[in-house]
This record gives sequence, C-alpha cells and structure tokens, in this order.
Amino acid sequence: MKLLVEEITTEFNNLTTVKGQTGIGSFVGTWMSRDIDPEVGKSYYCELSLPEIRGEEMIIKRYQDMPTYTDIGLDGKVVFKGICHAVEDGSMVVSFSYDWIEAFEFSGVDLRMYDTVQFALAKEDIRIYPYDVVKPLI
Repeated sequence: MKLLVEEITTEFNNLTTVKGQTGIGSFVGTWMSRDIDPEVGKSYYCELSLPEIRGEEMIIKRYQDMPTYTDIGLDGKVVFKGICHAVEDGSMVVSFSYDWIEAFEFSGVDLRMYDTVQFALAKEDIRIYPYDVVKPLI
C-alpha cells in the first residue's frame, strides 16, 4: 500500500504512530522501521503486519459489489473493508485497492471467495513496515 503521512506521534514507549491517507481512506498504525524515518507530507510504500481476525470481529457480505475503503472510526480503530480473493486453511487474501493486497489469518467464520469483508483493528495492532521501491533501469 502507499501511505501519505499527515501526522507523527512518538509515544512514551518510543513507538512511533503515523496517521495518514491511503488511496482508499484514512489510516493509522505503528511505524516499525529503524532505517526509514517518517516525514509529514511524504508518501511511503508499506507492508503491514496484522493480528488474526476472529469471526466475531468481522462483517461479511456475500458476493457484494461494494467499494473498498479504510477509515478511522470514532473509537480510534481503523476500519478495513475489502474483497476476499482467496481462502485456504484459515488464511484469506483481501484486496483493498488495485495496489494493496493483504494476507490475513482468520477463525470462527465461513468465508468464501469474493465475499466483501469488514473489520476494525486498534492502531496498536497495526504494524507498518515501509520499504524503498527500486526503480527499474528500463
């Protein structure tokens, strides 16, 4: 995913929280890089590490054609909404936009391909790993 950083907060335990925008909405999480320092107004390509999603935390819409998004809810949690493209042995692959696909572990729910899934996670549970994009020589 690509994240435009709008706000940076360093908390008492030396963890850095970044808040910003993705191509599909607002986002917040814990910045995990020691090599890349976040800067307000700069965009970063990032990978995420997320906890297992339990069935009671997930809303499923069967075979719906609904827009994907992320947003920060009133309770401060990040709301994710995406389309499931693969399900196998407690893992799912969800696309949130054309350039943002994530794999998750899940339990306690009957999930099928092309279901629209929605769930919310606390910012402390979302780990952001920025990386440098290597440009091709051609």
